[in-house]
Amino acid sequence: MGRITIFCVNECNFCRQTKAALTAQNVPFVEINVEMYPEKRKDMQSLTGQLTVPQVFFNEKHVGGAKETLEILEEWDLETKSKYCPDRNVREHYIRMVGEQGEPTDKRLSIPKPKSSPSSETESANVSSSRTRDLFKVDDKHWTTLEFTETLMQNMPRETLSYWGSHYFNTFKGCDGVTALQKTFELKSRDEAAQLGQTLQRKQYIHHVTKDHPFGDNSYYYRLQPFHTPNVLNTFRVWTDEVDEPLNVIHRLAKLWSKLEARHLNSDGMVDHSHIRDDPYYWKFEEEVCELQGVRMAQLDDNARKAFVINVYNLVIRYASVKVGVPASAATRSVFFDQVCVNIEGADFSLNDLEHGILRANTRHPFQFTRSFGMTSSKQSLALTKLDPRVHFALNCGARSCPPIKKYTSANIDEELEVSAQAFCEQDDNVEVDMVDGTLTLSKIFCWYSSDFRSEIPGVVAGFLSGKKKENLESLIDGGNLKVKYFDYDWSTNDVSNLTFERSEIRSRCIVGGKAPTDKYRMPK
Repeated sequence: MGRITIFCVNECNFCRQTKAALTAQNVPFVEINVEMYPEKRKDMQSLTGQLTVPQVFFNEKHVGGAKETLEILEEWDLETKSKYCPDRNVREHYIRMVGEQGEPTDKRLSIPKPKSSPSSETESANVSSSRTRDLFKVDDKHWTTLEFTETLMQNMPRETLSYWGSHYFNTFKGCDGVTALQKTFELKSRDEAAQLGQTLQRKQYIHHVTKDHPFGDNSYYYRLQPFHTPNVLNTFRVWTDEVDEPLNVIHRLAKLWSKLEARHLNSDGMVDHSHIRDDPYYWKFEEEVCELQGVRMAQLDDNARKAFVINVYNLVIRYASVKVGVPASAATRSVFFDQVCVNIEGADFSLNDLEHGILRANTRHPFQFTRSFGMTSSKQSLALTKLDPRVHFALNCGARSCPPIKKYTSANIDEELEVSAQAFCEQDDNVEVDMVDGTLTLSKIFCWYSSDFRSEIPGVVAGFLSGKKKENLESLIDGGNLKVKYFDYDWSTNDVSNLTFERSEIRSRCIVGGKAPTDKYRMPK
């Protein structure tokens, strides 16, 4: 029996959209995940001459990528509406055109055998599990850190309080905290509740807003750990448990987030942000991403650190988009990349720190006057010793014009970056060669970071191309009349129902008259 085969990867928006469109029309397909089965990427490339995904086959006929597949489905839909078509719907059309034909005989289209203990992106979340070994006991009941923190978030007061010209956000007075603790845990006296609060402060569930006063039945201001440093994403808890190897940690977290996104795809295969934070799975992620606090980057060699930081950056962008929102202007983008941070190895790293400080070997941001890490910064030792410009084809800042997200490993980072560079340049949306006008039109990435490539950009691009496109570009270069232009960068996202990022959302305090944060940080149900 014939079939539709899709070569894909987990995090690809175009793959998701293609699969969603087929599913919406009740058209079956099989997928070959080239991330899970990397040996199949060579089969895909030999069949199509392409490195990008998805690549779709109707039996042994290569129809193209997402755009071509969606166009065919639209044509089929129109055809079934014709009185001359014997098929009543797209599924029947598929059966006649594809399903009733013979099964593909080309071994490169064979479905790989499942690896041991396969897991689906959409498998049910075990939200009750926790990696923490720190069980908190109140009376005779034991709580995991996740359970206890969720309970505190649901029951402790949270308001904006003022003192000497400053507003303190998401805070409560000690006396109000005592009342809440006594009620929540059914304690016999306020003294008992105050003692519990002091224990929580020692264990870093509760903090004084300026770290000056112990908890008590008083009028000082306190704040729960998840709200204490809102510009640092992974501070739902303070991690005191065991820490796995860095790449194991980030690969596990990326898989966890991928499953979460897969649970909230709309009918077009786009991630719907409006429901993610209502999912118990999100709060499981909130706890587990705190393990990055204990990861030691300093012990990694350059290849391992490069793979680790690329994976961290791509994950943190998606996490931040859900937690604090998506920037909608150049001004808010600047704040977003400069001030939204992730805690790694006990230090806070902004997105710009990760990209320009570490991955670009502490090279100055093209639109800033100074380097990310100053001469006296302890972070300077974490910068890579050599700038690899191919990292620009691996980093996804959440915009439509960004490269797709992939998994990177320390063992194969060089090959993986080379494939990413070739796949990026293969796309006409990123590199377009016009032989008639003698024009090379490129992604703005080549303009912004031209100095990173340390060579003439057309020659660099030609090195990442193959086939006819490479021949055409080399011909224009040799002719000496090549004109270079750049595409506009599309900063819109591939997701829907996004929150809009504002600077006030990452403040813990401001002077009187300043804008207070909205209540975007939804509470666990």
